[in-house]
Amino acid sequence: MKQFTYTIKDELGVHARPAGLLVKLAKKYASKVTIEKDGKTCDMRKLMAVMGLGIKQGETITVTVEGDDETARNDRRRSFRAVFLCYAVKMTATRPLTHLIQGIIIDVWQSLSKSRSEKSMDHSHHDRTYKKSRFQQELEQSVSRKLISSLLLGCLLFCIAIAAVNALNQNARREDHLESVASTFHEVYNSTSAFLLDAGHTELFLSELRKDQDNLRYLISHYNVSALVEIQLILTDSEGNVRFTTFSEGEMNLHRQEFNGIAVDNACHLMRAVYTTVYHFRANSSEYVMIHPLYRDGEYQGAAAVYLNENDWTKLFSQYQYDAILTKPNGDVIACSNSSFLSQKNANKYLPADAAQYVRVNGNRYLRSSRSLENGTVLAYSFIYSPTNYSYLFVGLLLIVLLGLSWAAMFVRIMHAMTEQMVKSVDTLVREIRIIRKEDPDHIIEIDTGDEIEEIARQVNKMVRSIQELSQRNIALAEVNNRMEMQNLQAQINPHFIYNTLDNIRYLIPTDPQRAQQLIGRFIGILRYSINNTKHNVPVKDDLKYLQDYLVIQSTRFGANFSYEIDIDDACMEFIIPKLLLQPLLENSIKYGFQKKPRIHIRVRGWLGEDALYFTVEDNGGGVDETMLEQLRDILRSDEVNIEHNGLQNINRRIWLGYGGDSGLTIDSTEGEGFTVKLKLRLGGM
Repeated sequence: MKQFTYTIKDELGVHARPAGLLVKLAKKYASKVTIEKDGKTCDMRKLMAVMGLGIKQGETITVTVEGDDETARNDRRRSFRAVFLCYAVKMTATRPLTHLIQGIIIDVWQSLSKSRSEKSMDHSHHDRTYKKSRFQQELEQSVSRKLISSLLLGCLLFCIAIAAVNALNQNARREDHLESVASTFHEVYNSTSAFLLDAGHTELFLSELRKDQDNLRYLISHYNVSALVEIQLILTDSEGNVRFTTFSEGEMNLHRQEFNGIAVDNACHLMRAVYTTVYHFRANSSEYVMIHPLYRDGEYQGAAAVYLNENDWTKLFSQYQYDAILTKPNGDVIACSNSSFLSQKNANKYLPADAAQYVRVNGNRYLRSSRSLENGTVLAYSFIYSPTNYSYLFVGLLLIVLLGLSWAAMFVRIMHAMTEQMVKSVDTLVREIRIIRKEDPDHIIEIDTGDEIEEIARQVNKMVRSIQELSQRNIALAEVNNRMEMQNLQAQINPHFIYNTLDNIRYLIPTDPQRAQQLIGRFIGILRYSINNTKHNVPVKDDLKYLQDYLVIQSTRFGANFSYEIDIDDACMEFIIPKLLLQPLLENSIKYGFQKKPRIHIRVRGWLGEDALYFTVEDNGGGVDETMLEQLRDILRSDEVNIEHNGLQNINRRIWLGYGGDSGLTIDSTEGEGFTVKLKLRLGGM
């Protein structure tokens, strides 16, 4: 046994195409090849099982090879690794083009490697004598058209991919920058709001208004040590008089005092916990103002106004790669990282003229975007420099064209080699098929070209074998149907079942006419279903309706001594099965179960497996001993008709003939505990 591990690098993981190549490669060897991921193991020869593992990019798998062909193990491991690596180098944006190129290169390499020696020996003679067939000419023309269209499509997709990547990159940068600006503003705003609204600080403000203590200057100095934006404080009483400020005498001029009084009045009028505005005291300079009215026992005492300087905002924004502006909804600038974005007429206002994403400022092109902050009270603008360089675009397109022409020249030569090898392979395949059609129907095609023609030959061989097997099964099925048709028709409804049902209805009519009416309806449905011979195969849901009617009638007959349950998955309902497949099993459980026990319970289950449909019929009757169980199993394995137990044998035979392979019926029983019958119907039959 040999193992190796591999980490999947392809963005789409092991999807349909690489999974198909792995299955194809695994089927070439007699050894058992398994693939494991996260403790789940499956046979690499089964396509749906491999895809069912859901192997994604970055996940590690383990490939195990074990068997008799020891000499091929190293080559096999290299082959499996090559398949994985082949799909690990692809890019999502150019996937259709790389599929084409990759497939062509692999096919051409195989073709050239196998015919290199032959061509080197008689190349000159071959050039003189070989004449292109019409098929080869049409093939070359078709490949040429597809090649040119693929190249053009590849160039177009490449350009679109570049544009899309650039757009996505710009959008990501824009969102990241706006998020950074918003995060910075929210951090400063929340920190300052918390400072103003702190209960201890509010009490200190009120104490300062009463001149009880003088600790505000220390408090503000301590806060500014760790603050992103330093604050200045103006504390006013209920009359608007300034009782405390951190501004110097020169900064605390008449203009600032008047502005502060108006702002405090607005804050009291709007009844907000924190009122915000912008103070402009000279060109290209602004201060963001946050005001908290002070109350004691519901009575207005004054207000605390905090001023955040624009220069500190600018320092914060300078750490980012791109420029930003913060404004109020009316255009008042809170902060601006680059003064060139502001109008020279009014440097403290920014009102965008339109909603265009791309704008020009001083001859430079920028990607502009905005975001609303703090419930629309603040607007954040982002400016990302986005120059348009047509020379780069021209050079890029020129390189794409040159690359496309180079590919075209290379693939024109490759195409001739491909078509020549393809024509030879097709001719060989046609000759082999003619042998099957005219001379030997059992002839096996042997083609070792390493291309799609070899796969076609393999599938033709498989089809021939399937036809032969199907023909044999149909002959056997026809014989069995002829022998069993009358028996099946007679056994569709047991006469005792009819008598007992009619007897129950007769007793119910005078005592419970409504129930009797319902029972008659179910009985008529059973008669119609069993007598109708136009359909031999029906959906599971149709047969289930018949079983439910049958069991209801039986439960009416036996009363509390009989119970049942049906548990069939919804996924099974539309599958086609032989008509009246399960009813004989239920009849057997009732017939033999009551012989040994006064009360029985029957359970019918159905579920869909990976490659087959399964049913079980279980009862808690008397069961059978080990000797009888082995006799019944021998009867199921035998081709001779057993009169006494032909019911189980007929069902098993019908399943095998209809579904083939390992489909059929298995039984299990423990004496005194019950009897279980399991049916397996391989998917793809009928």
